[in-house]
Amino acid sequence: MLTERTRYRLTGSIFLIAVAAITIPMLFDGEGVAPMELDPLPEANFEVERNAPPMPDVAPALEARRQLKEAIDEDGFARDTGTRIGEPALIAEPAPSSAAEEPAEDLKWAVQVGAFANPDNATARRDELLADGYAAFLSSAKRQGEVSTRVGVGPFISRDDALRLKAELDKRYEIAAVVVGFSP
Repeated sequence: MLTERTRYRLTGSIFLIAVAAITIPMLFDGEGVAPMELDPLPEANFEVERNAPPMPDVAPALEARRQLKEAIDEDGFARDTGTRIGEPALIAEPAPSSAAEEPAEDLKWAVQVGAFANPDNATARRDELLADGYAAFLSSAKRQGEVSTRVGVGPFISRDDALRLKAELDKRYEIAAVVVGFSP
């Protein structure tokens, strides 16, 4: 009876003999591997088309880029609203200059439920509102170098609708929500 070690040696030896029996005749065959014939590459045509349309004017794009760089800070927050670019902007409700003056008609409204220094707390509040059926969202803002995450509900076309929801949220969650302007 063969030991395990002897069986491994015997199997390895048989394998090496089989590989040698296959490859040694190929080495002494004499013909070798025939070189592959390659088709010549076609000549490149680098002629410029004479009737090509003119290059577009990039000046407007460069000007728009310059204006955007001036409008946002190095962290991606809009300098005028403090809101991160791409997120809804919650703007303090504009105070009319006289009692008879109404806010602009195209202004949209939202209810700000809170502002949190810890984004996880804001996400938890938003998720709670979403679970209760409210259209809640997050909006990051930078004020005096500090970033906070605001939780809002909305938007609303009518300020009266936003005020009704504010009263409902104040009572239901025992908070002091704020009606704010909304800009997508």
